[in-house]
Amino acid sequence: MPTHLIKVLFRLGILGFLLGGLCIVAGQTLGLVLGDAAWVTDVAATAGPPTFITAGITGMLAYVLSYARSADPEPEPASAPAATPEPRPAEAAPRPE
Repeated sequence: MPTHLIKVLFRLGILGFLLGGLCIVAGQTLGLVLGDAAWVTDVAATAGPPTFITAGITGMLAYVLSYARSADPEPEPASAPAATPEPRPAEAAPRPE
């Protein structure tokens, strides 16, 4: 599975579970405003499972994407930085006698 496809699916998953979460919160807020407890529980029961499943799949895609990115080779730098001297240990100070 190419990295590009995983990125697209990941972004769609994020969009899906964020919109699902927004629907849950907005629906429950509406239920609270209307004073309808059944509405609050029905919104959570209806919109909750697809939202949570989408969030779980998106999390797995993020896990796969983290390994797919580490497998990509690092691009070569455009210009090599100037060589820095290797650090040397400091010379020992003379001990007083």
